[in-house]
Amino acid sequence: ARRFLVLSAAFLCSMQISAILEEYIYVSLPGFANYFWTVAMVELGFFAVSSLAVRWKEHGMQGFFLMQKPQAPWQLYLIMALLLGLSQGLGKVTFRYLNYATNTVVKSAKLVPTLIISVTWLRRSISCAQWLAALLLVMSSALMALGEQAAAPSFNPTGLVIAAVQLLCAALQGNMQEKALKDHGASITEAMAYSNGLGMVVVFVAMQVSGEAAPAFEFFMSSKFALSLLLLRSATFFIGAVSLTAITKEHGTGAATAVGTARKSLTVLLSFMIFPKPFHVNYVLGTLAFVLADIIYLQVSSARLAKNKIVSQADDDIFPREKSVIGKDVGKESV
Repeated sequence: ARRFLVLSAAFLCSMQISAILEEYIYVSLPGFANYFWTVAMVELGFFAVSSLAVRWKEHGMQGFFLMQKPQAPWQLYLIMALLLGLSQGLGKVTFRYLNYATNTVVKSAKLVPTLIISVTWLRRSISCAQWLAALLLVMSSALMALGEQAAAPSFNPTGLVIAAVQLLCAALQGNMQEKALKDHGASITEAMAYSNGLGMVVVFVAMQVSGEAAPAFEFFMSSKFALSLLLLRSATFFIGAVSLTAITKEHGTGAATAVGTARKSLTVLLSFMIFPKPFHVNYVLGTLAFVLADIIYLQVSSARLAKNKIVSQADDDIFPREKSVIGKDVGKESV
């Protein structure tokens, strides 16, 4: 219980620090001229380097330089990288048009295309509660967007169009990653190394095409404060992701979903508190719908986890897993 509290505190604190720093960079950092692709580039870099470091530890130099044949097809990783690069980059670009709280809620609506793709492509079964949570997320996104439109005279609907494209890319990337992990038996570190590493190439090309690369490099190299904020923001985000992975591994998906739900709701509330925004009642209604959707999805995840435990226990009773000489389970790598 104590370790769970420590990991949860590490996740919540690091993710909130990351969110606050990111919003500060976008709205208050002097000289920041919409270098959103650069922020995405650094974020992908942290995950690419970390996954390569783990592969070095596990497989030596061959693993670090990706000299081993990947478990999943190259074509799949190339598509995943393209989608991840676009998803991360466009996800940052939307902050140019939408405030941070609205953007957080809209990004959570990724559940909707994810469910649709899961049903139509991967043939997964979806419960009514999951569809209800998805509907509430759509309502929440609409209310937040309408609230911003009413409260901000400079509201630009372009942000919603970009957000929709970003959500589609994120949903496709998530489902393809699931296919790589489950259908091809790829490890998490392999999937992360290829998708994040190649995703950096996609983002770099976008930086060149948009003309952002040179001025962004000059800006961050000339300002130690700006560079420190950028690196600290990505580092705290990475620490949060590692903490959530540890929670999932040690305490299960239900616990991870619970702290993840708390994180998203807290991010929205702190955004309104620390960076004041024009008030509109739709913000309140949208936030309530958002929290309710998260609670429903939390219940769904907890119920699924409990069901999986029951099935797993029944399988173990009928077909006990082989034990090694040191008494540990012999099985596939946990993903």
